[in-house]
Order: sequence, then structure tokens, then C-alpha cells
Amino acid sequence: MSAPTCSSQARDLEESMAGSASPARGYLLIEQPGSWGRKAVTQSELDPELGRQLEDRAAAAQVKVLLTRRPGPHPRLRDDHRQVALVHTGARPWMETCDLDLTALSELDPAVCASPRPPGRGQREEHPRWLVCTHAKRDRCCATLGRPIADTLSALHPEATWETSHLGGHRFAGTMLVLPHGLVFGQLDVAGAMEVVTSHLAGRVDLARLRGHAHLSRLAQLAEVAARRHLGVDAIGAVEITDEPAQGPQPEGAPAQVALTVAGRQVQVTVVARRDERPRQMSCDGVMETPVQLEVVDIEVVG
Repeated sequence: MSAPTCSSQARDLEESMAGSASPARGYLLIEQPGSWGRKAVTQSELDPELGRQLEDRAAAAQVKVLLTRRPGPHPRLRDDHRQVALVHTGARPWMETCDLDLTALSELDPAVCASPRPPGRGQREEHPRWLVCTHAKRDRCCATLGRPIADTLSALHPEATWETSHLGGHRFAGTMLVLPHGLVFGQLDVAGAMEVVTSHLAGRVDLARLRGHAHLSRLAQLAEVAARRHLGVDAIGAVEITDEPAQGPQPEGAPAQVALTVAGRQVQVTVVARRDERPRQMSCDGVMETPVQLEVVDIEVVG
């Protein structure tokens, strides 16, 4: 009998996904077909020193660097050029694409992705991208559950679908990042991914599978998901975080309160932190852990 995977454990424990998206104010996407190592940006056919420099600059601006590739056979790229996408995921999201030689890529400042103003480096993209994590060497659940999703979406939406390196939270595989809005979804199968895409094209968020909005803190992500579900509001741009504490709650500590405007209504969400004493693996090759989890204990509509 094979050992359980991290994603099967998360499902068996009915672990909540809300508030689990890795926070990012923006993304730098670099097309890189072929094999990706565990640390994809520095372990692929992209020059590892270049990847390291870009990741260091990006981290300082709370931007994530991801490698992307088209599903299916991976054609070899020109050694001196890469297709690059610059993405901002804030309240006014944007995405630009450009073709850069390696010198220009090495000089690129990923911090431009943290700005609400597009830099004008390339072509403004008005159509969405759906990035499906298939990063097998980071966690086998991502490839096993992600690849059928990527293949199916690619057959139906070839220009919008990409495979991506690690998005975080592989125990919630299959995982998908919807750009430019920065919406992260999890526990997807092919049918579920199709529902996410259909909803997004209609300007709506699939609330059942939403992990969080990446430009927010994990605390604010959880509050947004909870408030949306409580009021049944799924329009993409319907929520604004108006106040949150600088630090989230700690186990055995005081609760934290997040204030939101949801479709014009004022909402206050109260959250506590608790340690879940049920051991589980956070990744398939990880040790057993009892993680601290955030939990909503009250939702008050105040106006």
C-alpha cells in the first residue's frame, strides 16, 4: 500500500484552503521550457546566477519569480531571448509581455511588478492567463494532479494556459493562479478548473475553490474569502480591505479583526490562531507537523 500524499491528507482532514495563497504584490514570469529542478529558477536551463539575482531583487519588492512553459512538447528556445510577463496583482491589476534578450533580462528590476502603474516595457495584455502548477520536483502532487488540468485547459484555451513552477501550498494540488488578478485556487480536478475558468471569464470568483487573493496578507485573504461566502458575493472587484492589524493573531493570543467593504457593505471579520493537533505532511517529502491555522470566529455586517 502506497504512502498517502500531502494533498490526500489535506482532503481527508478537510483542511481549509482559505488564506493559504503565497502573498505576492506581483509576478515576474519567465518562459523556460524543459526540466525544472526543485528550485526551478536556479535549477533549469536558465542561467542559475541570473535566476538568483532576479529572485533576490524580486523578494525585496514582495514579487515572485516563476518559470512558465506551454503544456505539451517543449520546443527549445533561442539561447539569448526569453518571453517575459510582468504582472501586478493589486487593486488595479495589469500585465505586460515582452521578448527580452538575456542582457535586458539581467538588467530588469522586478520591483516594477509591485507598482500599480505599468512600466510600458512591453505589450499590455488584456486577456487572462491561467497558470497551473506542474512542478514535479517540488512535489509530486503538483504534477500528478496539475498536468491533466493544464492539458485540458490548453486544448480549449491554448493562448491563455501555461504550466508554472511552484505556487506554494502543494498540499492543495491541483493549484492554479489566475492573472492578472492574482487569484489562487486549489484542490482542483479538471472539472473544477473548468468551473474556475468559466466563472473568471464571466467576471466572477469561484468561492468554493478560492485560496486567496495573492496581493493580500494571509489574514486578509482569509477575511475576504469568509466575507464573500457569508454574503454570497462573487464579483471579482467587489471587495476592498479597509483595515487590518500589522501582525496576525498568535496561538493562545488575542483575536485579530479585519475590516472590509464587500459590494458596498461594511464587514468586520474576527480571526483567531489555533494549532491543529492532527499531524500531517505539508509536502510529500516533508516531516509530520501540527501547523498553526487561522480560523474565522465571527463575521459582523456593520453597515
